[in-house]
Amino acid sequence: MSCLTAAAQASPEVKAFQDAAGRGSVLFRGKQATAHDRPANGNPYWSSPTFVPGEIVFEDNLYDDIQVNIDAATGEALVRKSDSPIAIALPPTTVSLIRTADATYEGIGPDDPSLLPEGFYEVLGDGTEKVYKHVVKKLQTTTQEMNGDPIGYYDPNYRRDLNNYYGIQRIYYFKDADGVFTRIRGKRALLRKFPAQRKEIRRAVSAARLDLPGVSFDAYCLEVLRITAR
Repeated sequence: MSCLTAAAQASPEVKAFQDAAGRGSVLFRGKQATAHDRPANGNPYWSSPTFVPGEIVFEDNLYDDIQVNIDAATGEALVRKSDSPIAIALPPTTVSLIRTADATYEGIGPDDPSLLPEGFYEVLGDGTEKVYKHVVKKLQTTTQEMNGDPIGYYDPNYRRDLNNYYGIQRIYYFKDADGVFTRIRGKRALLRKFPAQRKEIRRAVSAARLDLPGVSFDAYCLEVLRITAR
C-alpha cells in the first residue's frame, strides 16, 4: 500500500520513468532529484554534473546498467536510466555502495558503527588501510571572483555576472587496519600513520613529485596507500 501511495504522489514524468525502469523499478521509487535552478558558478555535484555508468547497492540489492552521480549539496545519490533525463535521489541510509569505472563510494548512515558523519564517502586505497573522502558543497554569495583555487575547483563555464557559487569542503578520514577512523588534515598527518615506512614513502612521493605544493591530496593518498598496502 505504501508503494502505491508513493507512486500516486509522484509527478507524471517520474511515474513514467518508474514504469519504464523494469528490474530496477524499486530503485526508482525515490523522490525526483533537486533541480538546483538558482544560477550559480561551480556545480552542486561531487565533481561534475555529468552522470556516468555505474552500479549501486540499494537496500542490500545490486543494481547495474544505470547512470549515477552524487549531489554534494543535498548529500544524496542520484540514479537514472541512460535513456531518461529524470534523476531520482536516494539517501545514504539506503545506499551502501556506488561503483563506477573510476571510483568507489560508500554510504554512511547515522547508525553506522564507523561513527563517521552521515553522507557518501569516496574510498581511496585497496589495502587494509584506506582513506575516506567526504565532499560537501554549499550555495554561497560573494562579490569576488570565485573560480579555480578560490572556489576549490574549476568551472569551465564561469560567469563573472553571477555572485552565487557552490563552495566546496573536502574532509578526509584515515581507516586503520582495525577499522578505526581518524580525521586527517594533510600530507603530514597521513605520513604519521606509517612511522615504520616514513622514509620509503618520502622517497617515493618525492620521485613522483607528489610532495610539491598544489599537488592533489587524493593523488598523494593513493600513492601512500599503494606503497603501504598489505
